[in-house]
Amino acid sequence: MRSMLGVRILASSAERGAFDGQRGSFWRALRSPAAQRVMSVLAGGELLMDKLPSAPSRLSRGPLSGRLVIGGLLGAAVGSQSPDKNMRVAGAVVGAVAAAVGAVIGNRARVWLNRGTRVPAPVGAMIEDAIAFGLGALAARR
Repeated sequence: MRSMLGVRILASSAERGAFDGQRGSFWRALRSPAAQRVMSVLAGGELLMDKLPSAPSRLSRGPLSGRLVIGGLLGAAVGSQSPDKNMRVAGAVVGAVAAAVGAVIGNRARVWLNRGTRVPAPVGAMIEDAIAFGLGALAARR
């Protein structure tokens, strides 16, 4: 539902030690204070930009492609926790599929809220933000 929010939640999990067993520059960089600030700015920017009337559809080629790539990379990163090397590939597939499903469901929910209720579009977007954050926080606990 929110691509950069997932990256921010992964960075927060890494900062709290969720991936301490993982070595390598990716995890070291993700735990850094600079990365924490950058991820916060990117996630906050995405939350703000999504509310603008000029924001492109998340289902258009560019935004959807970006979501699939980010979802795949995050899934591969989480899958790398397993000693089984195939879990990176499985994680990438699950991450990309989850990004696609989240994009479609989020889009359909926003369209329904805008057309089927009297909820103003910005309020619908904030409801979606809250759901995305809640689901992300729940997933990060596991």
